[in-house]
Amino acid sequence: MTESADRGHTSIAQEQFGRQAALYVDSFNHATGESLAAIREYAVRDRYRRAVDVGTGTGFTAFAVAPVSDEVVATDVTPEMLAEARRLGTEQGMTNVRYALSAAEQLPFADDVLDLLTCRTAAHHFQDVLQAIGEWRRVLKAGGTLLLSDSVAPEDAELSRWMNDIEVRRDPSHTWNMAPSEWRRVLGEHGFKVTDEVMTKVYHEFDDWTGRSGTPADEIERLRHDLLNAPPGAVAAFDIRQEDGHMRFFWGCMVLRARLEPSP
Repeated sequence: MTESADRGHTSIAQEQFGRQAALYVDSFNHATGESLAAIREYAVRDRYRRAVDVGTGTGFTAFAVAPVSDEVVATDVTPEMLAEARRLGTEQGMTNVRYALSAAEQLPFADDVLDLLTCRTAAHHFQDVLQAIGEWRRVLKAGGTLLLSDSVAPEDAELSRWMNDIEVRRDPSHTWNMAPSEWRRVLGEHGFKVTDEVMTKVYHEFDDWTGRSGTPADEIERLRHDLLNAPPGAVAAFDIRQEDGHMRFFWGCMVLRARLEPSP
């Protein structure tokens, strides 16, 4: 992307999440859920001196790793999200968590200084995920730990395009959900060795899902139509169904633990 395009995507993300920040405080999928439990399970295997949570949103992942870290820096590109995270952190007595306004592609840390980097439910919003991964490699020490969780697309290219089209129409800050094999490949190319991996699910109820993102009413109705009339492959892959007057479905979510390999 050009510098102008970079600023444009950052502005879209800041506007999107700044407007909706308070709603993410009460979001079940962000405050709890299978992926956060898996992050905790992986995190407690070690003790970390310096940790950073990239794309922290309202801070739930930073708070989850705080008990096993001397210091956690929660970073986000959206001031309103950081304000909510700071408020929640104060309420929860998180005395070892600090907050920094920062894009994922330009982290405010020196080289080789972090023991742990976490990123949960954020990477599909990054304007340049490869640049962000390059930053993860730069700031982590050799042998440092990456804990990553993100919604992922199916390996099938047609289903991947269908899912990503739905997501970007619902939320213009969405860029792309990669398939699990793509994540493994790009992490390996950046020097990370995956040690653990689990697939989880992020469950959605349509009205909550579109309401949390502030999707315009006319687009909500188009999305409703497209999910109700989804191709059979999408219905099966995402378990799209009507249940008690509500439309429900899920996205797959990959959670992994990786180590940064020493440079040759």
